[in-house]
Amino acid sequence: MTLKIVPMTAAHINEVVQIQAEAFTPDLRETPEVFANRIARFGEFFRVAYLNGRMVGYVVAFPWKFGDAPVNNQKFPEELPEPDCFFIHDIALLPDARGSGVARALLEDAYQTALKLGFDAASLVAVGQSGNYWDRVGFVPNAHVTETKRAYILDIYGPGARLMARPI
Repeated sequence: MTLKIVPMTAAHINEVVQIQAEAFTPDLRETPEVFANRIARFGEFFRVAYLNGRMVGYVVAFPWKFGDAPVNNQKFPEELPEPDCFFIHDIALLPDARGSGVARALLEDAYQTALKLGFDAASLVAVGQSGNYWDRVGFVPNAHVTETKRAYILDIYGPGARLMARPI
């Protein structure tokens, strides 16, 4: 098994969108235009994973505000919040790559990037059935979330969504 993780570029968008289509329900998917916007703003932090020469997954992560989450499937606003953590927006894999260690490798790459930037915490929104995975890798519900923010997260990311965090 040969795993290679490389920076995501605009040239990867079509494959990334295909992986996303297999990993997320339609209401959580983002358009190619949103990916292009996010790559233009924070692309140096995004990665794609190749397993035995085939793209099987990706991670989208970027500096953000602890206790908050960006709106899904919308371009970033011109004015971004003052970041104080590293937000893991997506880790997505093709079904046949699950359980192969690719997600863990992408997550570790994101942690190393965050540490290089001086962040000591990561946050994310667990969606769908992913909460158990995030529990296993050390994320816990973010205790600093107000009821207003919790309602906002549920509205954007759907029922069962949980804003989670962990130290790096």
